[in-house]
Amino acid sequence: GARAMADVERGWATARPDPAPQQIGREARRSDAAWATPTAPATPMSAPGAGAGGQAPAMRRLYSVWPSGNRFFCVGSLMMGGERDCAVAPGSGWSCANFCAWTCILLPSLCFFTVVAPYLWTVFVVLPIAAAVAFASTVSFLILACCSDPGVIPRRHVILATQSEEYLVGLLGYSPLGVGTPSGQRSIDKQRMIPAELAQKGYAWCYTCEIVRPPRASHCPECDNCVLRFDHHCPFVNNCVGQRNYHFFMGFTTSVCCLAVLVLPACAWSVLIGGSDLGSRLDEQPVAQYMLIALAGAAGIAACLLFALWLYHLFLISQGKTTKEHLKGRRVQGLEEEPTFCAARGPPLFDKYAWVSPSDIPRGAVQRQPSSSGGLGIHE
Repeated sequence: GARAMADVERGWATARPDPAPQQIGREARRSDAAWATPTAPATPMSAPGAGAGGQAPAMRRLYSVWPSGNRFFCVGSLMMGGERDCAVAPGSGWSCANFCAWTCILLPSLCFFTVVAPYLWTVFVVLPIAAAVAFASTVSFLILACCSDPGVIPRRHVILATQSEEYLVGLLGYSPLGVGTPSGQRSIDKQRMIPAELAQKGYAWCYTCEIVRPPRASHCPECDNCVLRFDHHCPFVNNCVGQRNYHFFMGFTTSVCCLAVLVLPACAWSVLIGGSDLGSRLDEQPVAQYMLIALAGAAGIAACLLFALWLYHLFLISQGKTTKEHLKGRRVQGLEEEPTFCAARGPPLFDKYAWVSPSDIPRGAVQRQPSSSGGLGIHE
């Protein structure tokens, strides 16, 4: 048995000679280099890493680590603004003003379609159909105004984390990162970070977002973002109104004015004059009658205020100005070249589904400035 084992070992030695010393050295160096070389971090648009064993942290979608006051819902598909001056529902961020707007739309419409519309359908069918179209348009435009990107310019941390500077240069025509590295001192960065040719055209430095913003953009204190062609922050739509959702805002105000003209007079006629048995039933229940009158009065006041707001924005469109520019008395160059309503929305300036490292986008890195203009959110 020992002789057989020796013969087997000699056979293996003959079949598999020992590697040369040079080959052993090359293999050892290659193995050491493989262990010493760290795994390259995933790019912002690549799949997330494991984030374990001391490696780079797991990558996350941009909307899940968004650094400002906006909130994203439905896997990032819906983007809503933030609220600081208006009361919000605890735990949800839903503003009470937006809740009142939905209430003033849904309750009168519910009364109309359940009580008045069945009778009008037999008398004048055009009115219920027109009211239904106005209601659908109002709800659609309100959702679009509430849940769309108003034209947010991403912060410096977001631009660097997503490596989107070149993309923004192609859209905006300049680099929003400015010249050099910000020092954190407002007086110094205001002069140093903006190129001279842009400063002459009215471009400004945002010390909160640490970017160079266009002349008609402004920083919203509620959402804590710079917004293209910023008009105002509207608590009733719970969002900023800017370049990319101003069309939706005007569609909402126009539709809700038409809805109020169709629904409120019809409800008042049904209660006060008749046409259905609602008036006789309310005579027997004075408490319900007073509640309905109070609801109709509140909805009527809201409709009058909204009609005045609609007329005001028609005036602003005719002047080519935003709400902020009109209230602040600012003169902006090139108003004829960039109208407020007839201009294109433009593409979004950030990819909310980009993969980023959470450590590259710190939250609360810059202290937010208090608002000094009430519910309109006019700032800077």
